[in-house]
Amino acid sequence: MASKLEKRPHVLLLRPPGSEPGRLAEVAVVAHIPVVDVEPVPGALEQVEKELEKSDWIVFTSPRAPQLLAKLLEKIRQLQAQGRVRVAAVGPKTRQVLEQHGIHVDYVPREYRGAALAKELASLHPRRVLLPRSEKAVPDLVQGLESSGIEAVEIPLYRVVVLDRMASAAARVADIFDYVVFTSPSIAEAFTKHYPSPSNPGFKPIAIGPTTAKKLKELGYPEVLYPSEYTLDGVTSLIEELEEGQN
Repeated sequence: MASKLEKRPHVLLLRPPGSEPGRLAEVAVVAHIPVVDVEPVPGALEQVEKELEKSDWIVFTSPRAPQLLAKLLEKIRQLQAQGRVRVAAVGPKTRQVLEQHGIHVDYVPREYRGAALAKELASLHPRRVLLPRSEKAVPDLVQGLESSGIEAVEIPLYRVVVLDRMASAAARVADIFDYVVFTSPSIAEAFTKHYPSPSNPGFKPIAIGPTTAKKLKELGYPEVLYPSEYTLDGVTSLIEELEEGQN
């Protein structure tokens, strides 16, 4: 007789090191293989500090950014207290990390992605928006702000480093899982470099949101699902729905 664990869906979660599966671990057997990591861009901290007092908004697009800007968080708190800067976060996880550091988050978009944040933030009429984020971040946020006549100052804060050995290992075992969860376009690229048959995968690919889903389709996956809420909790709910539909 199969154990309760054996009956649960098996999920391969592809996220950077140190990530937690959250509620997903309650509904599935989860294996986490980090196929990318991040490293800070030299001099970025000093650039952010220089631009901070010139900006009336600072936008955080991942939980990594507040961690890498730990030395500046006290200054951000002071500027907030003086009413000189406001803070936006792209989603609830980023908001949670900021609040854990004592940063009040003034705005989170209804849809957790850059294009939506740009559109909604424009309605608040910012003058100059500071964006410390990934070196290869999707450009939709900057483009959206600039198309609304808002000055967007983008500072590459960290870069993605592919962990090829881990990506190769993940690709070798992927087909024994029911689902593989991709949490960024760079992760999709790193994994697929080693996966031989994206056009006929042995698993159901799930993207955390539409941007990652678009990348997976470009890489050759014929059907990619993503949740209505672009978070790991959203992914969990989607997998629950898929499993219920099979019973």
